[in-house]
Amino acid sequence: MSLSLMKRVLSPSSAVMPNAVTATRGGDGVAVVSNRAPERTICVLDGHSLTCEKLMELSKGNVELTLSPAAWDKVNRGRHVIDQILDKKEVAYGINTGFGMFSDVIVAPDQLSQLQVNLIRSHAAGVGPPLSRERTRMLLALRVNVIACGHSGARPETVEKMLAAFNEDCLSVVPCQGTVGASGDLAPLAHLCLGLLGEGLMWEPQSTDPKPAGEVLRRHGLEPLELGPKEGLALINGTQLISSLGCEAVMRSINVARCADVTCAITLEALMGTHNAFHPKIHAARPHCGQNLVASRIRGLLEPEKPSDLFDSHRYSGKVQDAYTLRCVPQVHGVVFETIEFVKRLLDVELNSATDNPMIFTGGADFYPTGSAKAPAGTRGRGHSGDASSTLKGSAATTPVCATPLSPIPPSEENSTSFDDSFPLLDGPDDASDISDLNDARKEIQKMRALLKNFKQENTALNTHLMETLLLGTSGFIISGGNFHGEYPAKALDYLAIGIQELANISERRMERLVNPALSNLPAFLVQNGGLNSGFMIAHCTAAALTSENKVLCHPSSVDTLSTSAAKEDHVSMGGYSARKCLEVISECRSCHRYRAHGRLPSLGVS
Repeated sequence: MSLSLMKRVLSPSSAVMPNAVTATRGGDGVAVVSNRAPERTICVLDGHSLTCEKLMELSKGNVELTLSPAAWDKVNRGRHVIDQILDKKEVAYGINTGFGMFSDVIVAPDQLSQLQVNLIRSHAAGVGPPLSRERTRMLLALRVNVIACGHSGARPETVEKMLAAFNEDCLSVVPCQGTVGASGDLAPLAHLCLGLLGEGLMWEPQSTDPKPAGEVLRRHGLEPLELGPKEGLALINGTQLISSLGCEAVMRSINVARCADVTCAITLEALMGTHNAFHPKIHAARPHCGQNLVASRIRGLLEPEKPSDLFDSHRYSGKVQDAYTLRCVPQVHGVVFETIEFVKRLLDVELNSATDNPMIFTGGADFYPTGSAKAPAGTRGRGHSGDASSTLKGSAATTPVCATPLSPIPPSEENSTSFDDSFPLLDGPDDASDISDLNDARKEIQKMRALLKNFKQENTALNTHLMETLLLGTSGFIISGGNFHGEYPAKALDYLAIGIQELANISERRMERLVNPALSNLPAFLVQNGGLNSGFMIAHCTAAALTSENKVLCHPSSVDTLSTSAAKEDHVSMGGYSARKCLEVISECRSCHRYRAHGRLPSLGVS
């Protein structure tokens, strides 16, 4: 590798200064330890602007968290809705009922706080190695950001205690296994909350082993959480484990992908490959963004103002074209960069999404089918959201908001109610092998539509009971939904693992070309005195082993589902494992691009 290329590739990493530790004597005689550095970066969470980059910064332990004034206002208003529902003695899921299969069990008012504590204790059933402190910081910060959206109903004092624990770097011990990714990451988040209650184990600054949580909180002058109605559920219902691990996966994958471009350029020089495959005109003819980005980056590494010593030799190498592992790098690496970008955009949305259930909305609302003058009599403000024509009036969110604009639906399809328009497959050729009689199928579904229409008209009260419930308070309303489902990040992270693995595949093949003298015209295994020395023989074997392991890990976790909670939660995402194995794939792919020999290898003896 030439010195000029080495200088362009390597850059010193930024050093992180350790936090200062100070000790003071509390009024009760207990030593209060502070981990706050004299100067710490302040990060303001607002529930809508957190990114993967920012969340990774929060993992370092040198940032202090707070909420924006607008976020505090949303938290206050959301909690006010809960308080009003309790004052009116309304029955609402998760506030004064049991959970999951026990959602029909009404809990007495004097047991509502105990209900939430019991929820945390019972759901803290995770297993496996604990998350690192860095990952636990990300998990806690992300959960606070979700609460800052204002749809969870947590009290401000609860949020303040969570922020204080983060800022003092007192972190719950959270086992990494146990989530099925719906209803959210219940077990990991329950462990996160358990430590904040003063139960279980916690890490404290500079400690090598976790300590009893109550002791850690006392030593740092922190008060344990005292959960009010809805708050236990508000702290554990969401996709924050999947999403926080996913953010780390995205940021690490960016580094691996850039490293792959560099190793490709170095390999191309060593093998005296041609540069023609990276010509701008080739890639302009196939204008994928990632492909053109990689081609441009490799051109910059290979053809700078001060080219490497091997540059002139390429002009006279006589090669017309190289093997695919060199020639097709922009096409292969490029789609990986676009995969990373896609997953990052999705996760940036997920980081700022309310993933609780039920969800609290502030402001008055009427909920009833379009065209009705008022809600059906006797429904007490309850309506159904199962009909596509239902609208939410009086709310600011009357139209769906999409973070990434989607293609508009043609008017003919948007308001279509006919079976033929909705299912164009049934107007296709009659030789479709998987449908025996299309006409009979069409008639049966038309009958079902007619029966459903009559059911809606004649059984309004029953239909209202079966559909989603909307519970009105004087300053807001609560809706049960499914935002806790982790399918979005789960599918994205399975996709990311598959993309990153392709970098390992092509890198391992390039390594084979380097160490195989029949392909490289270089000494076997890149070592002098072969036989006495084995060179990079087993380094390639290691890369092959890791690449093979990754192929197994790339089997999507999210294609699986199991019914849980006595079939109440009958479809889950398995996104927790999607995130964990994605990180493992990235780690092993990174190892394929980095090798450090033990001792000094003999030089090749070539210039």
